[in-house]
Amino acid sequence: MRWVKPSMFGNEYELRSAGRCVARLTVSGFFHPAGHGEGIGGGWVVEPLERDSGKIVVRADKSFRDVGVFDMSLSDHAGILRTSEGHVLILNSDFWKGSAEFQSPTGEPLIRFRFHGLFRPSAEVEILGEGKCLRELPWILMLGWCLIVGYL
Repeated sequence: MRWVKPSMFGNEYELRSAGRCVARLTVSGFFHPAGHGEGIGGGWVVEPLERDSGKIVVRADKSFRDVGVFDMSLSDHAGILRTSEGHVLILNSDFWKGSAEFQSPTGEPLIRFRFHGLFRPSAEVEILGEGKCLRELPWILMLGWCLIVGYL
């Protein structure tokens, strides 16, 4: 799979698999960006919880139910995702290597992003091991890309 920016203008991104668009994400704002995405399984909103708190919430678009909270208050390049289903994932990123990865608490890689270009217009996405079994996978893919584009 691959996140791409179809146009140099605007803030819209598409997740493509086998040449098909399987999800769309719009990122808006500069210092504390928010995202709105739609894909398989529904739509979600990604937004800062409180100004300068370092926490980002993901809400289901139609029910407004919080499905996850990402906390990056301890680091600018990493954070902890806690889902409403009780899962805990760690996100580590390396700007210079152009990569970010969600891992299990034991360090097992689950979702890997390899981004390209100065303004990160695209990224290869790999879903590894137990990551393929995550029910939250559609919105975690959107959250990960929103974080890469706007925060990391």
